[in-house]
Amino acid sequence: MSGAGELRAFSNDLGKIASKALPEVDAVLKKGAQNIKDDLIDGIPSGSSWRGLKGSISYDSMYGIGHAKYEVGPDKGRRGGALGNLYYFGGSRGGGYGDLDGPLARESPNLERELGKVVDKWGDALE
Repeated sequence: MSGAGELRAFSNDLGKIASKALPEVDAVLKKGAQNIKDDLIDGIPSGSSWRGLKGSISYDSMYGIGHAKYEVGPDKGRRGGALGNLYYFGGSRGGGYGDLDGPLARESPNLERELGKVVDKWGDALE
C-alpha cells in the first residue's frame, strides 16, 4: 500500500475509533463536571447569606455528534442563581468572593489522567 493509501486507511480507522470512544470521553467529563460542581458548592460558606446559591450550582451537558463538553456553574434560572454574578464577580456594593478557577484547577489533573487512559486504550486499538 502506498503512503497516501496508508494515511487514508489510518484516517478511516481513527474516525471509527473516535466515534466509539466518545461515550467513554463523555463519562470522564461528566464525572469531572460533577466533581467541579461539588467543589463549587463546598466553597460557598454555609452560614452566610450566600448559602441560597448552593442549589443553583449545576452542570449542563453539550453532547453532540463528534463532541462532548460540560458547562458548570450557577444557573440563573434556578432559585438562588441570580446571586452567582455577585458572589463570583461582585457588584457595586462588593462581592466577588467566590473562586471559579480553583475547582477546575483541582480537577484538571484527574481529568487529564482519566482522558489519558481512554486515549491509551483506543490508541492501542490502532496498533
